[in-house]
Amino acid sequence: MKRFRMIVLGAVLAAAGATGYAAAPATVPTTQEMQASKAELLFTEGRDALYRREFDKAIDLLGKAAAEDPSKTTYRLHLARAMQYSGKAAEAEKLLSDILKASPDHVEAGQLLGEIFAKKEDWKAVVALLDPLLKYRHDYATYHLLAEAKYNLGDSETARKYYEEAIKLNPSSAADHYQLGNIHLAGNCFALAAESYQNALRLGLSSPILHYKLGSAYFNLRNYFGNIVTITVKSGAPGTISESFYLIEPVPGQKDVFRAAPASSAIYHVAKAIADGIGDRADIQFLRANIYLNAGRYQQAYEMYKKMQPSIPKEDLPLFFYYYAQAAFGVGQYEEYLSLLQEAIKLNKAAYQPTLVEAYVKVAEQYNQNGQLDKYVDYLAKAVNESPQTAALHLKLGIAYEEASKFTEAVVEWQMVLDLEPDHPKRLDLLNLIAKHREKPTTQPTAQPVQTR
Repeated sequence: MKRFRMIVLGAVLAAAGATGYAAAPATVPTTQEMQASKAELLFTEGRDALYRREFDKAIDLLGKAAAEDPSKTTYRLHLARAMQYSGKAAEAEKLLSDILKASPDHVEAGQLLGEIFAKKEDWKAVVALLDPLLKYRHDYATYHLLAEAKYNLGDSETARKYYEEAIKLNPSSAADHYQLGNIHLAGNCFALAAESYQNALRLGLSSPILHYKLGSAYFNLRNYFGNIVTITVKSGAPGTISESFYLIEPVPGQKDVFRAAPASSAIYHVAKAIADGIGDRADIQFLRANIYLNAGRYQQAYEMYKKMQPSIPKEDLPLFFYYYAQAAFGVGQYEEYLSLLQEAIKLNKAAYQPTLVEAYVKVAEQYNQNGQLDKYVDYLAKAVNESPQTAALHLKLGIAYEEASKFTEAVVEWQMVLDLEPDHPKRLDLLNLIAKHREKPTTQPTAQPVQTR
């Protein structure tokens, strides 16, 4: 009987434990805990709505979550994101500003607010906001926004440093490489510009303007046609792009075989920019002609300049006429060369007048090489008239007169050399020549090149 009572008692105790009769009373949640739980639920639902692009719903839920638990900065930050996405930038700006007042080191809030300022192109506000945040975290987004702000404010040097830091943290940003290339190009750091533009292309950024700028960088590096190779292209045409080559010209006697410039050349990227849709721009056509000119392909350059003249903007005409003149000289059009140079001088005397003396001498030398002694003398005389106090020109003209058997004129030129430079290195030689030819009669010369002393 005693054993039976013990078994029954054990069963009762076990049952009591199973039903909780003997457990301590449950703790009743506090009002604060209930609010926090409700806020967390609202936040979760609001965040899901945000990333489902249900922005109005997200704003409603996240606003309620923030009201339930104002201590949670995360709730307000997501609310600001929802507001920004829905176009309520002013409300987002106020909310983020309040977060930063309470927590000046809140980097995420600062970056989001910085994006809002950047969209408004308030670059000074971006700098004022984000510069102090660098001491809390070296973050890509911060450096990127600061770089853009400094670039747009004209502070290229600081922008360069920020872009370089941004690229260290995110090497795959093609846009940052491109902007860094723009800074290098503007600063005449052409090798660095080319490297940055190449990185942007490698990372998938491609546009006619990018190709044009890379072509400009290569041009200034004197990389006009690169290492020219010979390739076979079925039905190819000179002046066009074929995969990673620019077809310069056909190889005579070989069907479908072309001399070609590689992608690492100025002409390739300029031609690519033209092919991609900006061929009607005068500046890119001008650059293309300049590439041919500087590569010594004068005939093609001359034809390009002649064709594009009507489209050149007025402000670019002086430089255009100067380069056009060089092409005319290259194809042996010496009178046209001087005529075009005079056009450049008319439009910008300060820049191009000093080139006229050298131009006369260049033309004179060409006529001398062609055996046209009379024109050689005429153009040397023009050079002297343009720069009458240059002893070297008087000396050269005196020798030309001597070869032309115009001894009286020669003596006058040599005497002027000594008047200008009494201690001239060839003083004694000139005195002897003056004495030798002073009384000689002038005779008609034979047309032979002058051997200058």
